[in-house]
Amino acid sequence: MLVKFFRHGTGSGAGPLNYLLGSDRQRADAKVLYGDPMMTEQLINATPFKQKYKSGVLSFTERADSFTDKQKMDIMQRFEQTLFAGLDPDQYDILWIEHSDKAKVAKTDEYGAVIEGSDTVGRLELNFVIPCMELRSGKSLQPFFAGADLVRVNALKNIINHEYKLTNPDDPIRKREVSPYVNNAPRPTPFDVKRKSRTEKDEVDEDAEIIKNPPSHALLKDAIDRQMLRLFKQSRLQHRLDVSYVLKDWGLTIERQTERSISVSHPNIKKNIRLKGNIYERDFNSRTAHPYSKEREQNSFDNDSRYQYRKDLKTWQTGMEKKVAYHQELYGDIKAPEPLDLGIHATLPDNESEFDKKELKMAIPKPKPKRTYYPRP
Repeated sequence: MLVKFFRHGTGSGAGPLNYLLGSDRQRADAKVLYGDPMMTEQLINATPFKQKYKSGVLSFTERADSFTDKQKMDIMQRFEQTLFAGLDPDQYDILWIEHSDKAKVAKTDEYGAVIEGSDTVGRLELNFVIPCMELRSGKSLQPFFAGADLVRVNALKNIINHEYKLTNPDDPIRKREVSPYVNNAPRPTPFDVKRKSRTEKDEVDEDAEIIKNPPSHALLKDAIDRQMLRLFKQSRLQHRLDVSYVLKDWGLTIERQTERSISVSHPNIKKNIRLKGNIYERDFNSRTAHPYSKEREQNSFDNDSRYQYRKDLKTWQTGMEKKVAYHQELYGDIKAPEPLDLGIHATLPDNESEFDKKELKMAIPKPKPKRTYYPRP
C-alpha cells in the first residue's frame, strides 16, 4: 500500500467528484464505499478558506477482488482515525470511493488460459476527499500537513502493509535508480507511438541538447534521468557528490537537497525540477547499488521486518497522542449542540375523570449521535 496526498484543493467541489465518479456519476469501475458525494461537494463549496478540500489515495498493487469488504473497511477506519485523532465523527466529513480500473488483468484458469467471459479486475485504489472545515464550528480543518503528519501516516502505512502482507513501496527490491513518475506527466501505455530506432550516440546528443535548451519541464527531467542512468551504468557515479558535480556541469542550479531527492533549476524553466531515485539519495553509493548488494539489503529488510513493525507501532502511538493534543487545543472547547427537547401533549376524552383530563406531557428521550462503526455508516 502506498499513501499519496494530491496538491489540488482550492477549486470547487465538482472537480474531485467529476474525476472520481465521472461528470455523469457513471464512471466505470468506480464505487462509493462510504459517504455522500452530494453532501461532500456542497461542504467543499461552502468552505470559505483558500484550501477547500484535501484529497488523496491509498494505492495497492494487489487486485481489488483480493480484499473483502471488511478488510477495506478496516483499512479505511484506521486511516481515518489516524488523520482525525481526538475528533468526534460529527466534526468532519470524508468521502471514500473505490477505483479498480488500473492495470486490469483477465482471470485465468489453472493452466493460465484466460477464462472466456470473465470480468477483468484491476488493482485496488481507495480514494478519499475531505472538506477542510470542522463541522461544529466552521473553523478551518487541515487533515494533513507533511511536516507534522507524514511520520505518523507513514508508520500506519508500514503497519498495514505488515499485517496484511501487502506490497511495501520501501522494499529494496522495488527501489529504482531513477524515478520517472515525480511529475504529473502521462504514464506510458502500450498505445504510445514507438520512437524510431537510433544509435546510442544520437540519443546522448539529443538529451544533451534538451538539457542545454529544454523545451519543457517534463522533457528536461526525462533527459536528466536518462543521462544520469547512462553515467551510472558506466560506473562514473560513485556518490551523491558526483551527481551534484554533473548537474552543475550541465548548467543546472541545485536549489534543494533532501534525504531522498535533489531539486534543480534551469534558467529557461520557471519551475524547479525534482529528481528522485536511488542515484539522487543522500546515502547513494554505487557499490551498494550492485545487484549482490541489493540482495543482501533485501535479506536484511526481511529479517528486520518484525523489529520495524514494533518500531512503527510505537511511532504511530506517539504521533497519535500528539495529534489528539493538537486537535483538543484547536477544537476542545467546541461542544456538540444539545438535541431539541421535544414533547408530546395529549388530552383524554370528556368521559374520563377530571384527574385524567389533565394535560399529559410525555417527554421523548434525547437522541444521542452515535455510529455503529467507524467511520460513520
